[in-house]
Amino acid sequence: MPLSPGELLDPRHGVVPFHGRVRELAALARWRDRVGGPSVLLLHGPAGVGKTRLAHHFAGDAVRVVDDAELLPWQDLHRLLQEPDDRVLLVARRTGWWWSAARQRAGDLDRACAELELAARPAEHDESFAAACARFADALGRPRPTAPPPPAGTLHDLHLAALAAVHGSPAGDQVELVRWLADVDPAAATSGRLAEDVLAVALLDERIEPERTPAALDALLRAAERWPHALRRAEELFTAHPELVGVTGAAGLTALAERPAAARAIARHVFDDPRFHCDALPAVVTRTLLRDRAPVAGKAELAELHGMLGARAALAALREEALAAARAEVALYRELVAEDPVEYRPALADAVGDLGLRLVAVGRDDEAPAASEEAVALSRLVAAHDADCAPQLADALDQLGLRCAAVGRRDEALAATGQAAGLYRELAEGNPALFGLDAAKVTHHLAVRLFDVGRRAEAADAARSAVVRWRAAADADPRHEAEFARTLVSIAALLSVFGEREEAAAAVREAIDVLRRLARANPRDFEPDLAVALGTLGAVLRGLGRPSDALVAAEESVEVRRRVAADGDPHAVVALAAALGELVDLLVRDGKHRADRLAVAQESVELLRPLVLRYPVGHRVDFAVARARLARVLLREGRGEQARPVVEEVRSLARRLPRRFLLTGGGRLASALQGLVDGLAADGQGEPALRLAEQVADTWRELVGRHRGAPVAFALAAQRAAELAWGQADPGAPDRARVAVLAWHLARTPDELTDDQRYAAALSCYARQCAETGRELDRALAAAHRAVMVLRAAGAAPDRFARAVEVVERVVRGPPPPPAPRARPPAMVARAGPSSS
Repeated sequence: MPLSPGELLDPRHGVVPFHGRVRELAALARWRDRVGGPSVLLLHGPAGVGKTRLAHHFAGDAVRVVDDAELLPWQDLHRLLQEPDDRVLLVARRTGWWWSAARQRAGDLDRACAELELAARPAEHDESFAAACARFADALGRPRPTAPPPPAGTLHDLHLAALAAVHGSPAGDQVELVRWLADVDPAAATSGRLAEDVLAVALLDERIEPERTPAALDALLRAAERWPHALRRAEELFTAHPELVGVTGAAGLTALAERPAAARAIARHVFDDPRFHCDALPAVVTRTLLRDRAPVAGKAELAELHGMLGARAALAALREEALAAARAEVALYRELVAEDPVEYRPALADAVGDLGLRLVAVGRDDEAPAASEEAVALSRLVAAHDADCAPQLADALDQLGLRCAAVGRRDEALAATGQAAGLYRELAEGNPALFGLDAAKVTHHLAVRLFDVGRRAEAADAARSAVVRWRAAADADPRHEAEFARTLVSIAALLSVFGEREEAAAAVREAIDVLRRLARANPRDFEPDLAVALGTLGAVLRGLGRPSDALVAAEESVEVRRRVAADGDPHAVVALAAALGELVDLLVRDGKHRADRLAVAQESVELLRPLVLRYPVGHRVDFAVARARLARVLLREGRGEQARPVVEEVRSLARRLPRRFLLTGGGRLASALQGLVDGLAADGQGEPALRLAEQVADTWRELVGRHRGAPVAFALAAQRAAELAWGQADPGAPDRARVAVLAWHLARTPDELTDDQRYAAALSCYARQCAETGRELDRALAAAHRAVMVLRAAGAAPDRFARAVEVVERVVRGPPPPPAPRARPPAMVARAGPSSS
């Protein structure tokens, strides 16, 4: 079937052959062939300049092309960037804040970003016009015109003129050409650039009112980017009828959002529309309002507008823009404080606190505590002048505690949070209805901070106090019940770590009772929380030595997760796979359900496989953890040959994990790999176990300073690697053992190490290996003696104490005579390390 005139113009049909754009093709090829991780490039330029033609000519199979990328809702674009395509070419008419938000979100996914602007090439117009005339004439069976090319702004305009010339049309300017095309091919005006132009030309007649359907409004707003009168008509329409925002997309509204009068009219509708809450559009509207008010507004109004801009930009992942807005807000409030300290110091304190949050968001964690410290200092001055501002000081102190904890300043974090908790306690005593909830939250934070510095008894007391306060808040206002239950689960996990497992079990059971009741009324919102609570109960019961009860809780958690994941939501499926993984761990320990544990481990993997194929970056950690569990079960079943390729796949997945995801999910991955290390060692596969143990230690080392448990986990992993290296007769084993001892010195204070039996094990390991090799015997003897002292202080079991004394005696005797070297039997290696099964 022959193509219509409108279809002849469509670059996707390729009627006019591609030519030229040599520099752009070279730039695109360099981007495509660049060595490195996944990347996205934005190809942008005016409508009709030839972007789609260039993109599809270049792409091939190696590049995914997304046309009109700026029209995609941000959620769809974000999901697209999580898919496995290594090279994604976005095509759009403009850049702006939609692209900045997409770029920063792509960075979160470890995608590199680049952009290439496409401009008109008048020097190529003669060749383009002649080629278009020839192809159109041949397609229509008409003679080829010989007229010279008319002036044209874009390639589309040039081809439209060529099509008109082939038909013998006298149309000259752009308006006449569009009218001619609409006459000869009415269907051409149904979508895309042609529809926009036809609508724009029709609206030159002031008697014609634009339609108010979603498609017509979107076409009008797209045309408004190029036709000044269409922009005026759109501005008049939306100013008179701002409710039309409700049927219009964010991309089209951006053109209006940059016009002050229209921005004022549509602002409230944009801000209240939930579709736009994490989109760049509200931030663009706020920026326009701020620029409009800047020449006439006072400093206080401008500071407030900068604050709103920062908040809305942050919601849209415009983190760099939010930081700039926060800095401007702070600067304005500083000027105002210089003029009137009493009036504006509270606002400056809040603004500086927000600046700390913005610094964290852009990864400048080291700078954030300074901002929080200044916010506290300002809030102290405010509270000293006005006692009613004490809540502001308490909140600033709590935020300072969070900022310091994030950068490893644990003592300062504790001091700030302790002060915040004390203030909120006083406030809650005077007004429990207003401040009881805040006191409960900060008391929970205090428990965590105390735990961070090893003051476990005080941390447990604070956790108990937090439970009491939360319970009172929930009793006083049932709206807080759900948050109370979630907090109980978190506190139960803390109490379990403190060794208060009976209390932990009681707390999580109370949470489960609350969540069961809430889930009966609203399963969609509360069944996920119920599943988390049941999983936590299983872990606590396992620690209490009640595997059967733990198994019952874990199985119910899986049952609830299955209901939640029934609609295939990716997040729910990942949570179900994780719950199955926890069930696998219990089945491995139970030892009575051998067939079940393998089937459950395989199901966890198969649930994640489609997700990791579609969204490889986002779910690589989950998949690697599930595969590690499967390999471990296979090893326990005596299926070493089946496990071997799975182990190699897991190692490869872990090595290829982008750094950002290593920092966020590396703890889960390293813990799963450590279990696999023990499984390999128990199976007699010493060399693979050693390689994997070194990888685990490297992962934990990378996480030090970013993961609360990383320092201790690194020390334990380094010791395990040393033991395995010794079993493989590796001459570097003593050096690894010494690294483990040093890691303990960095992970814990001297007081904390006084009775830590894990530290004693590292000391004995180092001393024993030095004794066997005759290396550093003085240091070895000191380490062996210290191990004995630590175990004595800890009240260690007699057999463990006896083994430590034996190491002392072994060091005193000195190295054995040099027999023929032999490797340590694999079974001894398996027994040497702590089992994580």
